[in-house]
Amino acid sequence: MTAPSGALPVADHETALTGLKDLTLAVQRTEGFAPLVAALKKGRAATVDGAWNSSAALVAAALGLHTPHTLLIVLAHPRDVDPWCEDVLGFAGARPTVFPAWDSWPVGERPVDEVAGQRLRVLKQLQSEAPPRYLVTTLQAVMQPVPDRAELSSRRRRLRIGDRVDLEELGRWLIEHGFQRMEAVELPGEFSRRGGILDVFSPDAEAPYRIELFGDEIESVRQFSPETQRSLGDVQTAELTASAPQPHNGEPLPPPRGHLCDYLPADAWTVLVEPEELHEQGKHYLDRTADVRGLFSVEGATAQLLRFPSVHVSALPSPSVEASCHLKVESIERFSGDVTKLRDELDGAAVGDVVMIACHNDAERKRLGEVLASGQLAQSERLRLVVGRVRAGFRLLLTSPLSPGGRGVGGEGDPHSGEERSPSPPAPLPPGERGEGRSRRKPARTRPTTSRSRSD
Repeated sequence: MTAPSGALPVADHETALTGLKDLTLAVQRTEGFAPLVAALKKGRAATVDGAWNSSAALVAAALGLHTPHTLLIVLAHPRDVDPWCEDVLGFAGARPTVFPAWDSWPVGERPVDEVAGQRLRVLKQLQSEAPPRYLVTTLQAVMQPVPDRAELSSRRRRLRIGDRVDLEELGRWLIEHGFQRMEAVELPGEFSRRGGILDVFSPDAEAPYRIELFGDEIESVRQFSPETQRSLGDVQTAELTASAPQPHNGEPLPPPRGHLCDYLPADAWTVLVEPEELHEQGKHYLDRTADVRGLFSVEGATAQLLRFPSVHVSALPSPSVEASCHLKVESIERFSGDVTKLRDELDGAAVGDVVMIACHNDAERKRLGEVLASGQLAQSERLRLVVGRVRAGFRLLLTSPLSPGGRGVGGEGDPHSGEERSPSPPAPLPPGERGEGRSRRKPARTRPTTSRSRSD
């Protein structure tokens, strides 16, 4: 399977399942996925249900192959952000950008901290010619406002090679916009000056700038490491963005009025993971926030997200008149954690299935391959050991057969519908997730529980 230069691959009927990214292509062959994508491209909404465990991230990774520019994924819990990013990275091969939230809403102030800097960097990336394809955030983060475009533009200043600059005037501008003058620049929001050399660390920059002048003309601009002072390379322009205007007479600053969605590309798509849980967690966030001035309501934040073609992803079925895709996904039980027993456990649990196990590194993959080599699964060429990370394993049933390269073998009949199961693709297991007994389908309206243990 090949794709034109710069193009993202999409599913075809000859996809061989040899890695986690191939699962992203395989899930696109699920019944209803193609109509769902077509609906999104027409600006409509859609739903995906049956997405247990990491299969929800698999669906998002697959949708990201089709979105014109940015896919915004909204989660209920901050603790899920990092695992979701690892899952999407494994399935799509692209690490998502994260739009974070403050744990405590800073009413009346605009802090210059890591969260503020990351939020500004995301806004800057979204306005660039190459916005992030995958953007992961929480409802808490999208309930917290951002500077609107006009305000952010008024707090931004660009310095280009060849520009004439009055360093005294520039220094006053930096102080008026919340920058602190220091002997040496170490943190965002700081600047220093030594003769005709200005070091400044913009809150939305990955590294500080060193601007050298000859007289009043900018001769060079480069970024450097604040720890080692080593140059990170020359650039043509230094873009400085103030975290916030300075308060007047000690009065608290009014909250910003913009929303993250104001910065999304016009053709962006949004994914709301477990909408009911999003609503519940949004209410809990407001309940525990002492002063909610400036925050968007749960309904207001959701309305912003629904301005774009959106997908509701959930584990449980949700009746809808929108385009729908019903995944056939089973939760899998935790293995014992005893590597010496793993071979027999897998042989018993995956009769007729192709199994994919995600290993953290090549050494683990090699060692596990030696342990499993004599088992029925490996002998029948239905075992795939790959390097990657999967938060929580699952079993995915496809409605069309795998290609010969995928080595799929027919599975058992579906006990709920009586239909013939088509071959299952690999069930990706985290390297630390070892289970007892056969994987089993969870009853309707029952959420899966997955425990984990470290592999030896």
